[in-house]
Amino acid sequence: MRSIILCGRYCLFWLLLLAPTQTTALAAASKWGASFENTDIVYPPCSAVVDVTQAPYFAKGDGTSDDTLAIQRALSDVMGQHKLLYFPNGIYLVSKTLNWSKRNSDGKDAWGKNFLQGQNVQKTIIRLKDGTFADPKLPASIMWCGGFGSADWFHNYVQDLTFDIGKDNPGAIGLQFYSNNSGAVRNCRFISGDGSGLIGLDLGHRDMNGPLLVRNCEVIGFRKGVYTALAVNSQTFEHITLRGQTEFGFDNEGQTISLRGLHSENAVPTIRSYGVFSMIDSQLVGLPKADQWPAIINYNGGRLFVRNVETTGYSRALADVITPDWYTAVRMSGTDKPGSEGPVIAEYCSHETTSPFSSKSGSLRLPIKEPPNVPADRPETWANVDHYGADPTGNNDSAGAIQRAVDSGASSLFLPGSYSLESTVIIRGKVRRITGVGGMVDYFSKVRPDFRVVDGESSVVSFEHFAYVHGGIEIDTPRTIIFRSVSDCDLTFTDKAEASELFFEDFVTHNLTLKRNKLWARQLNVENEGTHIANHGGDLWILGYKTERGGTLLATSESGHSEVLGGLSYTTTAGKLAPMFVVDQSTVFTFFHEVCYNGDPFETLIQENQNKTLRTVRRGAGATSPYASGRVD
Repeated sequence: MRSIILCGRYCLFWLLLLAPTQTTALAAASKWGASFENTDIVYPPCSAVVDVTQAPYFAKGDGTSDDTLAIQRALSDVMGQHKLLYFPNGIYLVSKTLNWSKRNSDGKDAWGKNFLQGQNVQKTIIRLKDGTFADPKLPASIMWCGGFGSADWFHNYVQDLTFDIGKDNPGAIGLQFYSNNSGAVRNCRFISGDGSGLIGLDLGHRDMNGPLLVRNCEVIGFRKGVYTALAVNSQTFEHITLRGQTEFGFDNEGQTISLRGLHSENAVPTIRSYGVFSMIDSQLVGLPKADQWPAIINYNGGRLFVRNVETTGYSRALADVITPDWYTAVRMSGTDKPGSEGPVIAEYCSHETTSPFSSKSGSLRLPIKEPPNVPADRPETWANVDHYGADPTGNNDSAGAIQRAVDSGASSLFLPGSYSLESTVIIRGKVRRITGVGGMVDYFSKVRPDFRVVDGESSVVSFEHFAYVHGGIEIDTPRTIIFRSVSDCDLTFTDKAEASELFFEDFVTHNLTLKRNKLWARQLNVENEGTHIANHGGDLWILGYKTERGGTLLATSESGHSEVLGGLSYTTTAGKLAPMFVVDQSTVFTFFHEVCYNGDPFETLIQENQNKTLRTVRRGAGATSPYASGRVD
């Protein structure tokens, strides 16, 4: 295993851990960029699914009527209510910014918990009226997603919507999204038909944005396609398409970014970054006049890891420069490091690697799998647990009613409210999808586990959109399990679940112990005082790993393989409690970043045992000096 640790202001440092024994070949990306299916997302009718076209809102969606007031009223009503705001197919014309608020219309604090869902991304469009934001010096967005000014704006989602800034709106921003701990923008498009506009997707408009996930999204036009900034709390991207930007495709000013599957077609640099940026499996196409630019600009001491990136039409694949004056530096010869010329970069890291043991440099290249497709059922066939006697207010025990819904013979289980459980619900039979709209399960943790997944007819079971599952879930089956936008959910595994496959997409837990499992995680958030993840003999792949508090962040043993492609430790307590990474007769690669504002960062970064020899790497050691004092034991 090899590592790199660099210190900077605010006790910031970066880790890159590599292990030598994994020798799989360079794998091609499974897919470049975003891909949209022409399918409709439909929910069963219930009070938790609020349709903006129905009473009392009556948005028209006809492309000519001004729907600003109707949509704003609906937004204000659902803030923090664990409800889904639904946009049927249509063109919703707006004439000012749609604002998410700290409080709902009843005056109660929202704390996030907002879920916007379009019926079909290609047919559900929020369009800005022409000439509304005509002054680029006074930027404004179609939608601003709120927050508290602290990292307490949880579990927010925008899905299957197109944001179109119309014409003559050079000051327009498509979406200013904000979420903490969990949250996602999925299957969305951001369009500037006449090429004007400032930013398609703005994630850098305020501090502490993230952790969050952006998946399967496309940006067409704008000066900048995606904008990220500031130091915390990390942002993860997968399957992104950028086309026709006039300044930068993706501009990162300090954030920790993990990205897989970018397809860009631009005459300007695809990426400019001085934060911590990890990118794999991407294709960057330079249009005419792109040959005066590098495809990627890493500057001002930014940390960069790039793997399996193809470029065409640019002057070079990557310019890696120290000076903040990137504009001059990219035109100078001799300022870049070897291996950056391209046009194809098999693997590149901006900084040296180090390790407790001498080992071959390079990432593990663990095989990457997409989450399996769970077929959508017609909404009229879903088993709504409320129809079986469950109490969506969470005041009464709903375990028996939910169990009856499970055993009804339906394959989709719908939990549209928040539910109290006083006994464990067994997921069995035909059930293959358990769907919520951001509600809570067992908020007061009266039972553990809340759900036990056992053998059933489907080889795959998917849990989707729950803000809290406080009693956790036990896996007692070798079936493949998907967790998509599920928060505060601890997992336990029986012997039957050993070596099973798991997929996390925007998942929050407090500790995780794997035993020979294969896990693919996109945007994983683990907050715990103590060991966060223990991988005993499995294959663990993470795109975007965010942690809080002290204790070992990842312990890998029993010949396990762990690969972390981008992540952030927000070390808020007890950094000296334990080594950050523990490796015991295993292989690990991690490109990782730490932020610590309390003066107690991790002191021991790596503890590794190989062939009964134990060595450690302390903060500031090896390739990190002269950034800080330290030693390798």
